[in-house]
Amino acid sequence: MNGLLLSTSAFNSLSAFAQLEVLGSMGLGGIGFRAVADAPLTDAPTAIPPARDGGEGPVELTVALVRKLTDKLGDKTLNALKIIARSDSPQFHMKDVIAGTEGAKNYMDMRGVWSALTRRTRKIMDDSEVDLIWWIGDSIFDDEGDYIDHLGAISPLTHQSLRSHFGF
Repeated sequence: MNGLLLSTSAFNSLSAFAQLEVLGSMGLGGIGFRAVADAPLTDAPTAIPPARDGGEGPVELTVALVRKLTDKLGDKTLNALKIIARSDSPQFHMKDVIAGTEGAKNYMDMRGVWSALTRRTRKIMDDSEVDLIWWIGDSIFDDEGDYIDHLGAISPLTHQSLRSHFGF
C-alpha cells in the first residue's frame, strides 16, 4: 500500500480550499466545507475550487453560456458582471461592485442583482442547485456594525469567459 503522510501543521498551512481538495480526495469532502465557509477574508487571492460533476464549486460557464446569461439582463446586473470580469482573478470584492454601480450605497442595494444572476444561471443551466458566485467567509463589518466588504468568487473558466465576452 502506498501513501502520503501529511502532518497536521502542514495540512493547516494549506488554504481552506486546498484543505477541502485534500479531504475530498480522501472521500471526506463534507468535513472540509465548514473550514472553507469559515475561512478568513484577505486581499490575497485564494484558490477557487473547480466545479465538477456532482462536486462543489461555482458553476463553470463557457463564452456561449455567458452570452445566454447576459442576454436581456438589466443594466445594473450587466454592470456588476463587467466589474467582476475586470477583476484580476476569479475573486472580487463586493465593495468594488457597490462602488461601481450607480445608485448603490450598500450591499442591500445589490440584492436584486445577485437574485437575477442566480435565477438566470439556474435557468440556463437547467439546474436549481448551481451557483454562479460563491461568497467566501462572512461579510466584514466595522466596529460600529457598518458593512465594509465581502469576498466573492466565480470559477476560473467563467471569469475568463466573462472577460472574453466583454472584450477585456
